[in-house]
Amino acid sequence: MSSHTEVDTVLTRRFELGRRGTGWLPIVPVASLLIVLVGIAVAPERVWPNVLLSAMYFVGLGLAGMLFLAFLYLSSAGWSVCFKRVAEAVASTLPVAAVLILFTLGGIGVLYEWSHADVVASDPLLQGKAGWLNLPFFIARTVVYLVVWLLFYSAMIRTSRRQDETGGMAGYRKSAALSAGFMAAFAVTFSLSTFDWLMSLQPHWFSTMYAVYNFSGAFVSGLALITLVVILLRRSGALRGVVSEHHLHDLGKLILAFSTFWAYIWFCQYMLIWYSNLPEEVTYYVGRHDGAWAVLSTANVLVNWLIPFLILLPRPAKQRDGMLLKVCVLLLFGRWLNLYVMIQPVFEEGAPVLGIWEIAPVVGAAALFVIFLRRGLAAADLIPRGDPYLDESLRHHQ
Repeated sequence: MSSHTEVDTVLTRRFELGRRGTGWLPIVPVASLLIVLVGIAVAPERVWPNVLLSAMYFVGLGLAGMLFLAFLYLSSAGWSVCFKRVAEAVASTLPVAAVLILFTLGGIGVLYEWSHADVVASDPLLQGKAGWLNLPFFIARTVVYLVVWLLFYSAMIRTSRRQDETGGMAGYRKSAALSAGFMAAFAVTFSLSTFDWLMSLQPHWFSTMYAVYNFSGAFVSGLALITLVVILLRRSGALRGVVSEHHLHDLGKLILAFSTFWAYIWFCQYMLIWYSNLPEEVTYYVGRHDGAWAVLSTANVLVNWLIPFLILLPRPAKQRDGMLLKVCVLLLFGRWLNLYVMIQPVFEEGAPVLGIWEIAPVVGAAALFVIFLRRGLAAADLIPRGDPYLDESLRHHQ
């Protein structure tokens, strides 16, 4: 079969946004929002941390979709072009994730002790950080982070969609230039945002590796989601004959590599802080090594690295979509667990608490995420027919 003919056979692949079996999805966010609003009134100290967890989880997935696209363009990686639209769909959830972040600003008084003037007045350390940790500047920075991300998202997606009609290398070069700008902006804004939204939950503690630790966790979960959606589309027929076991194998290798990178950063941060044994640093881990929190901290490493590592190490496991699908689900749960262990011990020092106030924000945000992900998949042809590397991707390892 000629190259032209092979490409033509896949140009009209579409994701059909049917309501069959999913008509209940819009009900879940509405019901969850009502529960969250009630919880804010009666149990704000339990609801707001989980609203923050949900926002951080899904903004990380949206950014991971953009990062995958940026890596693709900057490295001229032709192998993944045939499922590039999946990464774009994941990135298309960024606007709703931004809304979740803005909603979280309503709980600043509950989440951040430095937001209270009387607390700052009695704490010399917080007084020293008041130039950075103050409400007007904090809110302004949050808005700037979101605006920067959304502007790059809009430009990258618009350029990719336009390339379907124009073709050639001009659009690709523009996408590469946008990707370079996004990577530079991301390195700064994501680092600062994790310091602001997560590390300042415990403003007496700090870690210079915290941003890289959060980046690695978010990107692994993004890779897992992209791989999971690719497998489901392949099984449903939308990407059957387009995505091969060689594509899955390479996705599996990326998941294995970045999961191990996450474990490396986790160990480096843990080892350096625990070994130095400085009170202002080691207290972060002391509370997470006690009782039920110790069990969850151990499970965090098992779920996010050891189990996926042992499963994906053999070559055949990375080519079997069933095995790879299970690992992806495990890693998506692992990202939630990772954020849970980072956030919840600040508010539940004794033991973890799991009830309707903890479940509703996560379930509601997840349903909203799935709605926007499905819309992103249906927004354009699944096959980017104007991409100059499409033929290379279709013939990957042939």
